[in-house]
Amino acid sequence: MKKLYSLLIALLLVPGLAKAQSTAGKTYVGYASHNDLIYEYDGLSLDHDAKVGCAIVITRDMLKPYIGGTIKGMRVGWDTSSQTGSYEGFVRNTFNGENLTTGKATVRYSYSDSNPGWNNMTLADYDIPEDVEQLVVGFTTTLKKDVCAIPTLYPHNIPNSCYLWTEGDVDEEGNPVWTDMKDRGILPIELIIHDTKGTFNFLPAITLLTINDVYQTEKAGDFLLRIKNNGSLAIKNMEITSRQGEQTWSQTITTSIAIGVTTKPFLAPIYCFKSGDLELSITKINGTELANPVKRTVNVIGVPKNVASQYKRRPLVEYYESENNYMSARYYDEIVEPGMANYTTKMTLVCQHLDDQFMTGDDDATVLALQLCDNDSSQVSIPAMTIDRSMATDNISFQQSFTYNPMFAVLYEPYASQTYAAALTHPTFVNVNANGELKPDGENIEVNVGGDIAAGIMPEGEKPRLTVYLMEKFVDSDSQLFWTDKEKEASMGHYTHANVIREILTAPEGDEVNAEGEIKAGYATTMAPDWNKENLYIVAFVHRDGKLGGKHMQVFNSCTGKIVDTTGIIEVESSESNVEGSVYDMMGRKVTAPLKGIYIKNAKKVVIR
Repeated sequence: MKKLYSLLIALLLVPGLAKAQSTAGKTYVGYASHNDLIYEYDGLSLDHDAKVGCAIVITRDMLKPYIGGTIKGMRVGWDTSSQTGSYEGFVRNTFNGENLTTGKATVRYSYSDSNPGWNNMTLADYDIPEDVEQLVVGFTTTLKKDVCAIPTLYPHNIPNSCYLWTEGDVDEEGNPVWTDMKDRGILPIELIIHDTKGTFNFLPAITLLTINDVYQTEKAGDFLLRIKNNGSLAIKNMEITSRQGEQTWSQTITTSIAIGVTTKPFLAPIYCFKSGDLELSITKINGTELANPVKRTVNVIGVPKNVASQYKRRPLVEYYESENNYMSARYYDEIVEPGMANYTTKMTLVCQHLDDQFMTGDDDATVLALQLCDNDSSQVSIPAMTIDRSMATDNISFQQSFTYNPMFAVLYEPYASQTYAAALTHPTFVNVNANGELKPDGENIEVNVGGDIAAGIMPEGEKPRLTVYLMEKFVDSDSQLFWTDKEKEASMGHYTHANVIREILTAPEGDEVNAEGEIKAGYATTMAPDWNKENLYIVAFVHRDGKLGGKHMQVFNSCTGKIVDTTGIIEVESSESNVEGSVYDMMGRKVTAPLKGIYIKNAKKVVIR
């Protein structure tokens, strides 16, 4: 299983390495640790000798807890064993502005180092001022042809993570042109900041925040919070505050064990007053009010109790597998099915197939899996599963301190049932139902979806989506060929797949529906020769738009629906004089004293109750 390297730009505290939040605009919490490995030849190189510059941007939000501290140096990554490098470090307000502080160093990569690839540089002291807006931190060096001496770290596509300048790349005024290279990865550059005034005693950082999007407004709901203590004193308790507009709510949680310079997970309370953005902050540590509270903004949906009481929620459990993965049969038979035993009538189960003949499109399920992980492929492992597409397995994460990942590997008992039970407690404001009909011609299938969405719940300007699957259960396969036969896989045995998506009747990402009021949609398709009509059924679910990001694709409600087979109904020619009274069963046989059921009267379907 691949792991995500949580390697975001960091600030370091001396003594006690403190790491700050990263990136502009949206706040991401993470760190680039000097203990993380830097791999040789995993970075940037040129096809000619040239002077280059590398830089990151550290925003005011990131610097805020450290205002008044003194910059003493920087730590940078260097990842080649074939070159001794000299480089000049700098800190500026802008890319081409005046240097606020500088330093020089010579480095050489060594596998014998305790922290291979990382090197320290001393900078002239610089006090971070109160009015600081941002700092551009980087270095210049000469990069030899084909020598990789500037590493980049995962994940990619992080704003302000990687800016580069190459000798000769200048504007009309002769200033270096810095190019945003965030697609290449994160540069391992860290500031070393000294606490000159004793203000860094309490510097808690929220390194992880996992919410389930939908909460009841009249009570606090749990979310998964990881606190990293970047300060010099242990944390014994902390006050969590949520704010929406002028409304605030606070609660103090006490740690079972004092948190030193480490990271600990918590199931902490969150209270929302309405749907929309909610500001979450740690406002006190050990009873002491923080001058610069750590804040995070999360988007939640608040459902009043009187609304939630009108709806019954059916969570959606999706598992991801490939038929030619040796774990496929074991994964369902030995893990998923036992955990679902007590929930089959309360939850909807769907299998997403990747890389085999049961794929719904060339890469629909793969795109979805990546979308759930915000397109970070290092988070995707197969087989895997999700619950409502954004729900963290709170129990597992809390009890076993697993790193949060939208793609979970395996949920064994008792954690599976605990997680399912938690999912059933979440409120909803959406109702959805579906049914289908196989027409008398035996080819055409019509599907109708209905339901409703309570008014005034969805965040302003946002519309939910409806996804509808045509499913088939008990699909036998003794071939592991690709769905387009583009890979000649050898057979790995006989599998009976519990549920297969035969067709996505909506767009793969779902069809947009109104934010409130009636849900009404119809779809049509045709039978394929290899489908078993007796085992076909419908799955429909309403969810948030995936454009919000993988951690906000919450499924509000789901349902399963039957497909009625009407292929046995034929038009009946009646010779009876009293044609109004002629009644026939679904096979076209005349019935003189019908019991309760569905019958044909003058070639029209009627129900005897």
